[in-house]
Amino acid sequence: MHIFRFCSPSGALIQMFCAIASYRYAGAMERLQAETELINRVNSTYLVRHRTKESGEYAISIKYNNEAKHIKILTRDGFFHIAENRKFKSLMELVEYYKHHSLKEGFRTLDTTLQFPYKEPEHSAGQRGNRTGNSLLSPKVLGIAIARYDFCARDMRELSLLKGDMVKIYTKMSANGWWRGEVNGRVGWFPSTYVEEDE
Repeated sequence: MHIFRFCSPSGALIQMFCAIASYRYAGAMERLQAETELINRVNSTYLVRHRTKESGEYAISIKYNNEAKHIKILTRDGFFHIAENRKFKSLMELVEYYKHHSLKEGFRTLDTTLQFPYKEPEHSAGQRGNRTGNSLLSPKVLGIAIARYDFCARDMRELSLLKGDMVKIYTKMSANGWWRGEVNGRVGWFPSTYVEEDE
């Protein structure tokens, strides 16, 4: 059974059980099956899978710019990595890091973070309301807005805008005037005063 490799190489049992139960981990899965899982999901939805043809190897599959992209997770000297300059003691550590830092560190053309696990924990799904089926796994688009001004993101949680960008709005609930949305496969927060909602 390959599941032990999902833990840190030191093999803590607690971490193993967390990994098995993880909503990020898809188990043994080929590229084509991963693409099928991601095809109807929102951009930046991801999964971690065991590469069945390469015993003991793992990959991250992520939807970016409406396509599934696959990133081989390398293991060397007991560490996991996708970029040579940044190594992790466990897959969970690697995934947590790239939830907050862009994958472009290792892949220049992949300017996104790991944002939406392909399976959500039940408590998160329940908070989304009464929607059913695959819509539970994709944010609901509340509207479309056009960027009136350029906005430069200050960290990975924010969404850079260029004047004229069409923005899918996912959340308007922030009390300080920030909305959450998507532009060209990138998702993040932006000031609502920088956009004009399309009627």
